[in-house]
Amino acid sequence: MNDLTIDIFLSDHWLAISTIATAMLMISVAYSISHALRNVRTSQATVAWTVALISLPIITLPLYWVLARNKFEGYREAIREVSSRQHHSESTVQNELHTASCTRSTTLNSAIEQVADVMDTPLSRADAFELLIDGAAFFECMYAEIAKASDYVYIEFFILRDDDVGNKLAQCLIDRAHAGVRVRVLYDEVGCLRLSNSYLSRLSQAGVEVLPFNTRQGWVNRFQINFRNHRKLVVIDGKTAIVGGLNVGSEYLGSSGKSGRWRDTGLKVAGPITNKIQAVFASDYYWAARKNLPEARWRIADNKSPDNRSETGKDFNAVCCATGPADLRPRASMMFSAAAQAAKSKLWICTPYLVPDEASIVALHMAKARGVDVRLLIPDKADHLLVYLAGFHYVNEFTEAQIPVYRYHDGFMHQKCVLIDDQLALIGSTNLDNRSLHLNFEMMIGISDQDFIQTVDKMLTEDFEQASQQDGRKARWWYERVGTAVARLSSPIL
Repeated sequence: MNDLTIDIFLSDHWLAISTIATAMLMISVAYSISHALRNVRTSQATVAWTVALISLPIITLPLYWVLARNKFEGYREAIREVSSRQHHSESTVQNELHTASCTRSTTLNSAIEQVADVMDTPLSRADAFELLIDGAAFFECMYAEIAKASDYVYIEFFILRDDDVGNKLAQCLIDRAHAGVRVRVLYDEVGCLRLSNSYLSRLSQAGVEVLPFNTRQGWVNRFQINFRNHRKLVVIDGKTAIVGGLNVGSEYLGSSGKSGRWRDTGLKVAGPITNKIQAVFASDYYWAARKNLPEARWRIADNKSPDNRSETGKDFNAVCCATGPADLRPRASMMFSAAAQAAKSKLWICTPYLVPDEASIVALHMAKARGVDVRLLIPDKADHLLVYLAGFHYVNEFTEAQIPVYRYHDGFMHQKCVLIDDQLALIGSTNLDNRSLHLNFEMMIGISDQDFIQTVDKMLTEDFEQASQQDGRKARWWYERVGTAVARLSSPIL
């Protein structure tokens, strides 16, 4: 075979390969476009993905299957799987977290009732509660409550660090495990990407059960890396729970040196509301481990009518709003919309990331149109550049509608807090951004106690005093304007 024949053979061979590859690419692109038309949440995102798939198919195709999904597959199925073996436990969890769908279960006379009804979640009570302002108060409370545990401790965090704070928590958990307490820990793999294996091994060897939330279980879920379990919760013996916006790491004490003070808020509660928080952990544990929690202690179900009084003489004063991409409805967005609808005079929202969806934007505009004092508090400093840049667009939109946006200057403001009149305060892990609203597993606890609300009002008033109102028309450098435009295009996945 001469050189010319070899060249012709190789040419024909590579032509056939390239033809087959091109055909497969076109088929994959066509299928992906069809999938986008049927499944992507908004028409704007559908158009964006379709244009990108056609113009840059090689780059966009893998990105689409990783980033474009907004429904988390298998979560409800995992709970049903556990239910087939442990029906009592699963039904207990469902009763704690859900009321009958699309059925009014309250009188709708108060903000907490309106939020609970929209969320299809039952009202409950917090017999005791404590506002935990900033990291020192949060972590000291967490260490102290864990030390009191006699039966079990449940821990769930988005981020665990192998640093001073993380190691102190690890030692607390190890001490309890050595004392015969059942200790279970869930963590998010993406949030804990830098967590050392030695840290996990040290816990496991001491008898602490440590599990990743594991969003990529099964063949259907292997590309679900865009979803996160962003919840932060601690449950002690089914009696006391701690929630909030803080993860476990030294930076949450403001000691990392990058942002100075870290402004954040947590909440300790006791009473029947702990059942709800424990049920959230149980649901996530069912998904991660496909097992029941045999040691879990459940209080008698709090199923009285909201019209009735509890034995302490107080109305139901707490609600647990657990949301995530496995929900059949956009419940996190509905929570913010219900809060805006319930507000009569005041709606203050603190969020470190401001990339809201259209439903939340409209709800805030409607509240402002009714004369409600709508305010947004966001950081002046950035810890995620794309999210920070995308936020400029929404700052402009809100300020043009006379909804003031304040930038916090005394360190990095990371708290997630909503105050509705003198009726309801929501504290937890949910940001007002597309990721929290549609891609993350989140949780907010609402308290309607008057003394507690006054404490939250005082806290937020002091926060606003450390902030300045953002001028949405303020001129910026050209590269910042370009970055804002580009970041906004990514807002559905930020």
